[in-house]
Amino acid sequence: SALRSAAFGRKMRAATSLLRRVGGRGAATAGGGTLLGRRWLCLPPHSLLPMPALSPTMTQGNLVTWKKKEGDSIEAGDVIAEVETDKATVDYEAVDDGILAKILVPEGTEDVLVGTSVAVVVDEAGDVGAFADYVPSSSTGNKAELAPAKPAPAPAPAA
Repeated sequence: SALRSAAFGRKMRAATSLLRRVGGRGAATAGGGTLLGRRWLCLPPHSLLPMPALSPTMTQGNLVTWKKKEGDSIEAGDVIAEVETDKATVDYEAVDDGILAKILVPEGTEDVLVGTSVAVVVDEAGDVGAFADYVPSSSTGNKAELAPAKPAPAPAPAA
């Protein structure tokens, strides 16, 4: 029991040390998933931008158009996209500085749930390429990509 406890302590110290070395916002915050997920350890520090709730009643929205493209620098306050809510089309403004590394939800996509990751932002321009093939998964805390599809009509009974 004491031997097991000592081994556990060593593993926890090693994991903590690794997180400190990886650093940046992506190591501990990207999507709120498992801190030591293999996926995060091989990616540079990054943040996932969620579909925002642009009105108190908004549960999903349509991503009308992107105002920035992958590789563009963004500053807090920049309009990065236009989102259509149930009431109006509203600008989606960046809240932090960074580089838009990957657009996860293409423009024209309808019924994107609030909280769904729509883009990846990095701090360094050199890190953009690391996200070329990035696909969010449930392990990164990504909610369903789109609202549930409307059920297909039931087939007509055979005569």
